[in-house]
Amino acid sequence: MKIRICVLVMALVAAVSVRGGTPGYVYCGTYGSYVLMYKSNDQLEELGHLRCGEKVEVLSRWLEYVQVRTADGRVGWVHYSGVSNSPSATSGNFGMTDTSGGRGAAPKVPPLTNTDIMKMHVMHIGSDVILAKIKSSPCEFDSTPAALKKLKIAGLSDKVILAMVNAPLASAPPPEPKHPEFVEVKVVRFTAIEVELSANISSDAVQDGSIVPLKVAQDVVINGVTVFPKGAEAHASVSTLKQPGFMNRPPGEIGWTMDYVTAITGDHVSAMFLSKEAATNPMAKIMGAAGPSWEFKKGKPVSVAAGQRFNVVVHDDATLKIPASVLQGAAAQDASSASAMSQQTAVQPASKP
Repeated sequence: MKIRICVLVMALVAAVSVRGGTPGYVYCGTYGSYVLMYKSNDQLEELGHLRCGEKVEVLSRWLEYVQVRTADGRVGWVHYSGVSNSPSATSGNFGMTDTSGGRGAAPKVPPLTNTDIMKMHVMHIGSDVILAKIKSSPCEFDSTPAALKKLKIAGLSDKVILAMVNAPLASAPPPEPKHPEFVEVKVVRFTAIEVELSANISSDAVQDGSIVPLKVAQDVVINGVTVFPKGAEAHASVSTLKQPGFMNRPPGEIGWTMDYVTAITGDHVSAMFLSKEAATNPMAKIMGAAGPSWEFKKGKPVSVAAGQRFNVVVHDDATLKIPASVLQGAAAQDASSASAMSQQTAVQPASKP
């Protein structure tokens, strides 16, 4: 009895075998641009891609797979649905075996839909093959709850359904280009900044170490970016405060030292005073320049009025990361100020003759 069963099995195998040398043509169907070829019919290890319409030699068949030989001598296995006995049944994209793994320019194909996935599932194509097809094809899946329920009822695996949900839609607009989150600006040493006194300072109302409030007098622009905007806060401090001696000899003295200037980012950039005369002195650029100072006598304090301007420079190199949102806000504020100034000019009454 066992011998008869073995003979019957061998007969069935022979019945499904295809005579070697039978010509065939790669058939991609309506949802592909190539057909996968495998090294064997059990492990499905990928051997290469067959292009639509490629002529092959069919050697044998085992269950749902046929063994083929390509024109360049490669022998492998493909699903029986990927081979046709008529060249007219192919999609017309003729070519030789693609050994580049699909990296070359591929013809435009219609996107995969839920129906295409269902067809592949009905043909008993494995989940791994379907996943590879999803990754290598444009997709237009319906991922509504009702559609997903139909896929689940039909027996699609969760990993295939998840891949369908995550696949980008071919009809989706391209993502907007990302804009930089910040602009990096380098502020080199000795960058000049003009500041002005924000309040009156009197020698009899301060003490050693008192803050001298200042503000930036004019915008400082570096590489088209306003780094120190007009009105930005700056600080100096009283570094010298000597009371007059007997008979005002020597006279009293008050002097300042520059601390910092506030950048558009809010960072405090170290700065130092530098007079116009000191700017031409090479040693002053190395050692810095003494801050402004004034003499006064007993009963006659010296007072420095608000609005007086001073020249300062950046003390050390600094790199600022300015957020794009800060730049956009500054640009909008400049535009608004320019518009307001324009309107003000337009409504000025004409002067009387």
